[in-house]
Amino acid sequence: MAENESRFDVKTRSRGFTGYCGLEFTEVTEDHCVVSCPMRPELLNPGGIAHGGLIATLTDVAAGSMALMADGRAHSIVTQSCNIHYLRPGTGECLRAESRVVRKGNRVCVVQVDCFSGDGSLAAVATYEIAYLGN
Repeated sequence: MAENESRFDVKTRSRGFTGYCGLEFTEVTEDHCVVSCPMRPELLNPGGIAHGGLIATLTDVAAGSMALMADGRAHSIVTQSCNIHYLRPGTGECLRAESRVVRKGNRVCVVQVDCFSGDGSLAAVATYEIAYLGN
């Protein structure tokens, strides 16, 4: 991962809200990014399952990280749009989001993210359009 750290510093991505949620980068390669989130009581909704906003945050971080990895230049990025399908409750000790690039353009990167519950079942699928700023 040392080669990738010059373009993508995982440590700087684990601050602020991402850090508060406890998101951890467990795998970062040129074509695949995995972000995990150990579950804590404050991340659950009143029904005792992962809050939908947590799943949105987890998938957004995985998508944005993948878009940064897909581009060799240092960019600022923003989420231009996202579409999340919540399929099953997010449960278990840890949620995991796995992202991959669908298409990378000069200004926008489309990223697919699958979010898994602790038992490995697919909890949500999301598609993100990540805009590159400052080309």
